[in-house]
Amino acid sequence: MARFQHTVTLAPVPRRWLESCLGMLHDLAEGTQADGARLRLPDGRLLPDLVLEQGRHPRPGARYRATAAEDGRPETDPTVTVLAWDRRRETAFEIVTQDDDPAHRARLVCVLGIRSVARPREAWLAATLRTSGGKGPKYLGGTGRLHLDLGSWWPSASGRARRPSRAPLSGTVTHALARATVTAVPRPAPDGRRRVTVKARLKGRSFARPLLPVVMAVVGRRAHRAFAEALDGAAEQWNAQAPGLVHKEGELPRAELTRALLAP
Repeated sequence: MARFQHTVTLAPVPRRWLESCLGMLHDLAEGTQADGARLRLPDGRLLPDLVLEQGRHPRPGARYRATAAEDGRPETDPTVTVLAWDRRRETAFEIVTQDDDPAHRARLVCVLGIRSVARPREAWLAATLRTSGGKGPKYLGGTGRLHLDLGSWWPSASGRARRPSRAPLSGTVTHALARATVTAVPRPAPDGRRRVTVKARLKGRSFARPLLPVVMAVVGRRAHRAFAEALDGAAEQWNAQAPGLVHKEGELPRAELTRALLAP
């Protein structure tokens, strides 16, 4: 087993801001009208690259397809299916992207959900990649799951609660040859930001299990340095963008999202 740990300092995201953004997304979707297969904004403008394939917009069972690719490539446009749509209980989507190239077929299925948009308690992301064709397809796929306990994240991040018995953010990635588990715990920093400690454990599987200690003995320091540098780079990008997003209030985020949806 290999273990990694690193702490980064991040700009905070207020809970009320997240609640406001999630509510805005629900309002925007529910204000959009289905005109046959095409979707229109409340002012009548058509969304150019999104069609309703089946179901009732935006209720559970509704399936949408992006239609941007028209260059003769194998079909890769994603489909989005509503699994749950209730702002007081649960909102969830399944996103499927499929590459039908005979040389290396691939199918990526992601399920994204949040429990209670009105008062977010938890969010999760599950992903499965399946491949076929070519050599060794099973070594190109895998599964992953990420779970965020929003009910304990903000109390832990603000220091109002003791260290949680379970990490507010946890995840797993499983491959034919390895399995990685990741946790993250936030604590307040003196400057008002959040210090987030990320821990990861890597276990070998199958014939790679006895090889992992040997590999770590050779590249252990380099692997730990790469882990820390990756987190530092992600934190730098977060701190460069998050404060600007958090300070956008009212109709500005909605207007920017509308412009993005209307862009061909």
